[in-house]
Amino acid sequence: MKDEGQSNPPVDGDLSLLPEDLSYEQSKKLLRDSDPAVRRALARHPATRPEVLYFLAEDSSNDVRLEIANNERTPRQADLLLADDGDDEIRTALATKIARLTPALPDKDRGALYEYTMQVLEKLAQDQIVRVRQIMAEALQDVADAPHSVIQQLASDAELVVSRPVLRFSPVLTDKDLLSIINAGAAQGKLAAISERRNVSGDVADAIVGKGDDETVAVLLANGTAQIREETLDALTAKSEKIVSWHAPLVARPSLSMRSARMLAGFVADHLLAKLQAREDLEAATLEAVAEVVAERLGEANGKQDLADPEWAQDDVTEEEIEALKKAGKLTEAAIVESLEAGRKRFVEAALASLANVAREAAARIVAQRSGKALVALAWKAGMSTDVIGPLQVQLMGLPPSKIVVADDPDLWPMSEEDMDWQLDFFLKE
Repeated sequence: MKDEGQSNPPVDGDLSLLPEDLSYEQSKKLLRDSDPAVRRALARHPATRPEVLYFLAEDSSNDVRLEIANNERTPRQADLLLADDGDDEIRTALATKIARLTPALPDKDRGALYEYTMQVLEKLAQDQIVRVRQIMAEALQDVADAPHSVIQQLASDAELVVSRPVLRFSPVLTDKDLLSIINAGAAQGKLAAISERRNVSGDVADAIVGKGDDETVAVLLANGTAQIREETLDALTAKSEKIVSWHAPLVARPSLSMRSARMLAGFVADHLLAKLQAREDLEAATLEAVAEVVAERLGEANGKQDLADPEWAQDDVTEEEIEALKKAGKLTEAAIVESLEAGRKRFVEAALASLANVAREAAARIVAQRSGKALVALAWKAGMSTDVIGPLQVQLMGLPPSKIVVADDPDLWPMSEEDMDWQLDFFLKE
């Protein structure tokens, strides 16, 4: 005990209230001390025996029981008592401690300690307080040997903050578990969490497609590890034209079939079309099929059959706007690359023409006729670097990567200046 002459009042649970070499007999007497601060200090003291900690788990003071809940030396039988404690703060503290200790529980302790721990987990996984269940879910989400029954309980929780971590990450959940949850009419938030799992199986992917809304399916499509069957992917692509949120993840899907690639090339935005054409993992035949569709689109968009068509001449950027940007020093390579990635083909054509001091119609003819050499020459004349000639040919003209004109050395132009001048002269004379 502290000396009566101590000037400062003791802090609750202050270990200085007790002797350092606390004996078992002393601790038994202190169990009945009328001062909660003393009993709280006893609950924290490193020399307090497990059986004393057990009795303190039923102390009338919430503060004392809170110390027991936080104490890692508390016997698991006492933790089991606290799992039913009427104080929310105590159960939350217990959940935090158990969550911290459970993943590190060694195999050699898989006896009574393990069994009591599992019982505590099962109680906490069903706690009435969402925060308690959430702590459990976040702690066990990636524990490979977490108890299956507890993970199932958490995965089935009505609160998404509880179910989402285990649905997304837990290796304990089997395909059977996931299909059961999906087919039971799970909320879209749960389906989206399952869609983000690593290596989603074909069966689970099909179930998500069957039950998920557009947003959930978009999440599944964006998961590059999800094993979506070819026929499922083709079916999704076929219905995706008006579902814009699917376009980007579909364009990026691995193992895209020729059928899906051709369909996508027919309707996705220009910047996505450029990404589709730039994919190096697609088979040559698929890229050629995409290039055919791109050529058709370019013919329609640029008036390939009649470049004098007044409708084609109407552009979203005027000569005055281009010249104003040029005069202000804003018609830079960076601006052109940014516009190219945004799909603003007319702006890029006009900008290159202005910087190269050639007629805008000549630049449009080069693009419409898909002449890689002429476009390289136009970029050179416009003062561009060799960094942009590949993207220009792929994104502006729709050439497959195998057909673009580039030098073996990326810092060199693929033609002599004389040849590039000749290419430009050819189109300027038309």
